[in-house]
Amino acid sequence: MVERSGEALRLARVYEGRDADGRPLAGDRAAIVPWFQDDVLAYLEAAPVVLAARSFEVDEFAPQERDVPLNFRTDGVWIWSGAVPHYLRKHGLPPEGELVRHIMGRGCELGAVDEAAKELAVQIITGG
Repeated sequence: MVERSGEALRLARVYEGRDADGRPLAGDRAAIVPWFQDDVLAYLEAAPVVLAARSFEVDEFAPQERDVPLNFRTDGVWIWSGAVPHYLRKHGLPPEGELVRHIMGRGCELGAVDEAAKELAVQIITGG
């Protein structure tokens, strides 16, 4: 977590870790209420992209498929990879609970993200 103007900038985890065989562990994340899932997805996919590649990554839950967007987005408070909405849409894996609560607390309305927040997000992603 990195502080910016008294506000925490957090990098969302895609999943909780890996098992002994290297497969992703989803943990005990709470499911999103079905009628809010589309709103959460819209929020996650509407935030500005701050870093992106032109290719796709292997789907950790369907390794034969290479369709996970290689990008990062931010709303100025949270940063998440393209895998977060991808796994929610395709596999029903909800984002971590604090991110979902943050989105719901904003009424699923994405506000403006200033350039300083975008630059800080890139620094956090790249370790710069």
